[in-house]
Amino acid sequence: MLNEQQITKLLERILDPVLEFTLQETGGIMEVSVTNNSIALQIALADPELHTDKFTTNITELLGEFGCEDIHFELAYLPVSKIEQLLEAKNNILSPESKTQFIAIASGKGGVGKSTVAANLAVALKRTGKKVGLLDADIYGFSLPILMGTKDVPKTVDEKIIPVTTYGVQLISMDSFVEDGEPVIWRGPMLGKMIKMFLEDVNWDAPDYLIIDLPPGTGDIALDIHTLLPTCNELIVTTPHQAAATVAARAGIMAIKNEHHILGVIENLSYYQTEAGEKAYLFGEGGGKKVAIELETELLGVFPIEQPEHNKNGYLSGVYEAESTQGKRFFELAVKINHYL
Repeated sequence: MLNEQQITKLLERILDPVLEFTLQETGGIMEVSVTNNSIALQIALADPELHTDKFTTNITELLGEFGCEDIHFELAYLPVSKIEQLLEAKNNILSPESKTQFIAIASGKGGVGKSTVAANLAVALKRTGKKVGLLDADIYGFSLPILMGTKDVPKTVDEKIIPVTTYGVQLISMDSFVEDGEPVIWRGPMLGKMIKMFLEDVNWDAPDYLIIDLPPGTGDIALDIHTLLPTCNELIVTTPHQAAATVAARAGIMAIKNEHHILGVIENLSYYQTEAGEKAYLFGEGGGKKVAIELETELLGVFPIEQPEHNKNGYLSGVYEAESTQGKRFFELAVKINHYL
């Protein structure tokens, strides 16, 4: 028979079914008492009437593995102030309590398909059942709304920006904050303020992943992201061309110097497959492997040149259908990332 301390330790990792914080994080374990072969538990939850049967069954099965059978539950409400505190922390993706994992998509130069990778990875992660946000941090070269097939603009509620939702992914882009066709002509400090606003003043609604499409290179915005996010995972995108690979490695080295974790390398535009099934290596070969070796990481995916279909708005989307060959490749990449993180 377990004692009070052992039972408490086991209960600490159980999730509050509404808040999705552990009972240790919510302070929801109010009392644990063991009398003879009987266990009495007093637990506070955000809503004791919601998912009650599943919650108590999970605990009964957990403690049953240790021979505990006679278990009595008393469920109470967490204080409103505590619930509000936890929800605020959950929705603030920069707070220590946030569960959001950051994945920055970086490249050394433009034109390698970095934004296409960011868009398709976000959609693929959503297709695995994850909650996903997508931040277009390429302030000068924003393109994600077009790639994601949306012309919607964010709304503001209670002084918080509500992202647009497309393909089930929450999206914020500079495109929504400038007039059509207007260039962004800003110096470094303004760029930093905009990125900070995108991270702090947007109600991201606690995504599992926030995908950040960085501008190419190692300039101000990439540096601001590295400063604002103490922990971040990065995917480095390159083409097979040796020149692209050389500058892509620099973006990876910058991430490492800022103590960010390199998830791996993506080689995009790897080849074009003809109708006869032959592969034409239009940009050479070996760039992705070269970057992976230099950064001491893994080549996570090789993506050939493949044109997506026209989307519902009538123009070419950057998102591949789930059943397309390219869509399946991105789904495999998403499954790998779920495994790693």
